Amino acid sequence: MRLKNYLSCNQTLYREVNGKVRYYRLVIFLTLFGDYMLVREYGAVKNKKPTRTIKEYFPNLLDAKSALELLMISKLKKGYFYNLINY
Repeated sequence: MRLKNYLSCNQTLYREVNGKVRYYRLVIFLTLFGDYMLVREYGAVKNKKPTRTIKEYFPNLLDAKSALELLMISKLKKGYFYNLINY
Protein backbone atom coordinates (compact mmCIF):
# COMPACT_ATOMS: atom_id res chain seq x y z
CA MET A 1 0.00 0.00 0.00
CA ARG A 2 2.78 2.42 0.87
CA LEU A 3 4.63 1.77 -2.40
CA LYS A 4 1.48 2.32 -4.45
CA ASN A 5 0.83 5.69 -2.78
CA TYR A 6 4.29 7.08 -3.40
CA LEU A 7 4.40 5.93 -7.03
CA SER A 8 1.29 8.02 -7.74
CA CYS A 9 3.13 11.19 -6.60
CA ASN A 10 4.99 11.87 -9.83
CA GLN A 11 3.96 14.98 -11.81
CA THR A 12 5.58 16.74 -14.74
CA LEU A 13 4.35 20.15 -15.89
CA TYR A 14 5.30 22.12 -19.01
CA ARG A 15 5.12 25.70 -20.25
CA GLU A 16 6.55 27.81 -23.03
CA VAL A 17 8.74 30.84 -22.22
CA ASN A 18 10.15 32.96 -25.05
CA GLY A 19 9.63 30.14 -27.54
CA LYS A 20 11.38 27.54 -25.34
CA VAL A 21 9.54 24.68 -23.67
CA ARG A 22 10.33 24.33 -19.96
CA TYR A 23 9.43 21.52 -17.57
CA TYR A 24 8.88 21.26 -13.81
CA ARG A 25 8.94 17.75 -12.33
CA LEU A 26 7.75 16.87 -8.82
CA VAL A 27 8.41 13.39 -7.42
CA ILE A 28 8.02 11.91 -3.94
CA PHE A 29 10.40 9.12 -2.90
CA LEU A 30 10.42 6.94 0.20
CA THR A 31 13.91 7.10 1.76
CA LEU A 32 15.79 4.30 3.51
CA PHE A 33 15.10 5.95 6.87
CA GLY A 34 11.31 5.88 6.46
CA ASP A 35 10.78 9.56 5.71
CA TYR A 36 9.77 11.04 2.36
CA MET A 37 11.77 13.17 -0.03
CA LEU A 38 10.09 15.62 -2.41
CA VAL A 39 12.34 16.26 -5.41
CA ARG A 40 11.71 19.36 -7.52
CA GLU A 41 13.53 19.36 -10.83
CA TYR A 42 13.20 21.97 -13.56
CA GLY A 43 14.84 23.14 -16.75
CA ALA A 44 14.51 23.34 -20.52
CA VAL A 45 13.23 20.29 -22.38
CA LYS A 46 16.08 20.48 -24.92
CA ASN A 47 18.79 20.22 -22.22
CA LYS A 48 19.99 16.82 -21.02
CA LYS A 49 20.52 17.96 -17.42
CA PRO A 50 18.03 19.91 -15.31
CA THR A 51 18.69 23.56 -14.50
CA ARG A 52 18.19 22.86 -10.81
CA THR A 53 17.20 20.06 -8.45
CA ILE A 54 15.80 20.80 -4.98
CA LYS A 55 15.27 18.09 -2.35
CA GLU A 56 13.01 18.49 0.69
CA TYR A 57 12.43 15.90 3.41
CA PHE A 58 9.15 15.22 5.23
CA PRO A 59 8.37 12.92 8.17
CA ASN A 60 5.26 11.43 6.57
CA LEU A 61 3.57 11.01 3.21
CA LEU A 62 0.70 13.36 4.05
CA ASP A 63 3.06 16.31 4.58
CA ALA A 64 4.96 15.50 1.38
CA LYS A 65 1.74 15.28 -0.65
CA SER A 66 0.49 18.56 0.83
CA ALA A 67 3.71 20.30 -0.22
CA LEU A 68 3.44 18.74 -3.69
CA GLU A 69 -0.15 19.96 -4.08
CA LEU A 70 0.76 23.51 -3.03
CA LEU A 71 3.60 23.56 -5.55
CA MET A 72 1.30 22.20 -8.26
CA ILE A 73 -1.26 24.94 -7.62
CA SER A 74 1.46 27.58 -7.71
CA LYS A 75 2.91 26.30 -10.99
CA LEU A 76 -0.49 25.95 -12.66
CA LYS A 77 -1.20 29.60 -11.79
CA LYS A 78 2.10 30.57 -13.47
CA GLY A 79 1.01 28.97 -16.74
CA TYR A 80 2.33 25.42 -16.54
CA PHE A 81 0.14 22.64 -17.95
CA TYR A 82 0.07 18.85 -17.70
CA ASN A 83 0.97 17.60 -21.18
CA LEU A 84 3.27 18.57 -24.02
CA ILE A 85 0.69 17.86 -26.76
CA ASN A 86 -0.15 21.55 -27.10
CA TYR A 87 3.28 22.21 -28.65
